[in-house]
Amino acid sequence: MRIGFAFGRDGGALEPLTKLAKRNLGGTVGSGKQYISWLHIDDLNEMFLQAIENDTFEGVYNATGPNPVTNKEFMATLRKVLNKGWTPPAPSPFVWLGAYLFMKTEPSLALTGRNCLPKKLQQQGFSFQYHNLETALKDLI
Repeated sequence: MRIGFAFGRDGGALEPLTKLAKRNLGGTVGSGKQYISWLHIDDLNEMFLQAIENDTFEGVYNATGPNPVTNKEFMATLRKVLNKGWTPPAPSPFVWLGAYLFMKTEPSLALTGRNCLPKKLQQQGFSFQYHNLETALKDLI
């Protein structure tokens, strides 16, 4: 499975983004046009379970949710869930610095993004519990 941005309650990619947004630093990253192929941890766990239990799973699967969003949309939704207003965007040079110093991750993940769909999972009949980003974030935060 090629795993997208899996969001859970403790740790992972959501934690540092939530911390930034709470400090009014949760603005659009770079151009904001890059996609985030996100999924809720409960859906990811169900994907693994089905892949283990179902003999028809074969090959490579995109373990992402069915509705990727742009970074601009993601950050706006995160701020909405946290009851935060507009915050200034994060220019690319600051993203490079912040990714290395604070998030300990590759900056290109935030600046280029991925727009992946779980077509093979859907063809297998996988049913997502979380289709909507705002609903997923409200459950996790």
